[in-house]
Amino acid sequence: MTHTATTSIPATRSSAPVRSRARSATLLDRARFWLYRNIIALNEWHAFRSSEIIPLAAPTDGRVQYRPFGEAHPGMPVRGLFEAVTHPPEDHAEPRLRRIRRGRRALDLLTALAPRYTPPVPRDIDALLSVVYPLGYRRAWPTAPAVPPELARPDADVLAELAVRAPFGSYLRRSGDGTYEIDLRWMTGYPVREGLARPGGLARFAMSGAHLATVSVQQDGLPVQLARAALLAGLNEDLTTFRHNLSTHLTTLTSFALATANRLDADHPVRRLLHHCFHTVLIGNREVAEFQVGRPRGFSSAIFSHEPSVLVRMADDHIARYDFWDFEPDTQFARRGTTETPFAYPYRDNVLCLWAPTVAYVEDYLRLYYPGDAAVAADPQLALWTAELDRLLPHGVTRSDRPVSFRWLARLCATLIHVSTVEHDVLNNVVWNYSTLSWIVPTVAPLSGEDMDQRRAFDLIATIIGTWKPYNMLLTADIPKLALDPAAAAVMQSWVDRLTEIQQDMPDGLSDLSASRPRNLNVSISN
Repeated sequence: MTHTATTSIPATRSSAPVRSRARSATLLDRARFWLYRNIIALNEWHAFRSSEIIPLAAPTDGRVQYRPFGEAHPGMPVRGLFEAVTHPPEDHAEPRLRRIRRGRRALDLLTALAPRYTPPVPRDIDALLSVVYPLGYRRAWPTAPAVPPELARPDADVLAELAVRAPFGSYLRRSGDGTYEIDLRWMTGYPVREGLARPGGLARFAMSGAHLATVSVQQDGLPVQLARAALLAGLNEDLTTFRHNLSTHLTTLTSFALATANRLDADHPVRRLLHHCFHTVLIGNREVAEFQVGRPRGFSSAIFSHEPSVLVRMADDHIARYDFWDFEPDTQFARRGTTETPFAYPYRDNVLCLWAPTVAYVEDYLRLYYPGDAAVAADPQLALWTAELDRLLPHGVTRSDRPVSFRWLARLCATLIHVSTVEHDVLNNVVWNYSTLSWIVPTVAPLSGEDMDQRRAFDLIATIIGTWKPYNMLLTADIPKLALDPAAAAVMQSWVDRLTEIQQDMPDGLSDLSASRPRNLNVSISN
């Protein structure tokens, strides 16, 4: 298959200044970058050694106060989001708030220490790790990123391989002419920093034998290779900033945590069902805001292509398009036309394998308390909860084609659990061996045609490695202790047992680094 790109703007308009900057790195710059990397890595090693696992505990009654995100973060006033002002006791918020404040001050100092320009990343995993994975990281988490087998082949069709696997497998859709595509043209409408191509674009795929193959990669004004790099950078930014931090953390889980704490009593059966999803989430999402998308100097603007003011506009536009039901796997694949495909689609198969036991579990659990639609409609707390979700979430959770019913409640709860476990595992953990491979999946695409810079490559690793610290894991956190009665505890344990069986049937090793595995699921997205 051939790769094509449309051209109308000279691709080298800013290449000269970019190249001169790359050459301007001095011995002092290299020393500053060495210090920056190693101080952060040593601090992370200390954080691993001192990490405290907060046990999963039953919820408590008491309202949580909150305010608009823009009021809490005036430097990045994204609309449609909220942030907790007070926290439930089980969040253990005060120690973490102190760590957030200390970490924010330290990062500001370290940012001033780091050089402004660094050379391009090397095109080899060992050489890359020598830059982005210093000794402190190796001691904290010895499992450094590895190149997945499907990307290691010299003839690998990188885009086609990423299109059918996590973490980027959710972007594939069937187009009107029967071919397939990844469409990130929405990102090309926003200005970027000088010297960078606008991320995003359009990739088209077709069948080649039994496999999907890339037909073309297009973005106006860019030659083929640069258009390809820009699309990959767009995938990385969209997944990290918009799907993960904004949609999953700050829109979905914060809204559900606030509505549930404020509208359902601590002994309400739906609150007990969902409570593990909210374990330290509100304080954890405060940390996401402080370091990722809540400050002009956050990682979201530092690692990717856009200035903070542009990032706010993009976030506003993205949240305006948010639809909770797009996270329901059945709906996701139906909307994209990929429920069935004539080619292997490991991402879909993995997601649906883990989705099925969660749906069955939620239905079995809810039947203990709601014999049918009438019982759901008669619950006054559920009515208040639903109304609060409709107010907090963009476009709400009720629809004319999704009236409040037993099935609606089961799908709502199952989707929230899926987002908190499998979806977050894909966005937060599976990325370790994909979005960190900076010469393959960059965070920015320089107009010069060079690979992305080493500083951004290191900063991306820095944002992810902390999430590998010891945490409560879903299979061992004793979910059944949240149950109101023995019958509910038995249903909860059956779900955990089924996920354990799935894990036992999955092959170990490097055969599929893109698979979400039950043993890697956390009890929540921010515990």
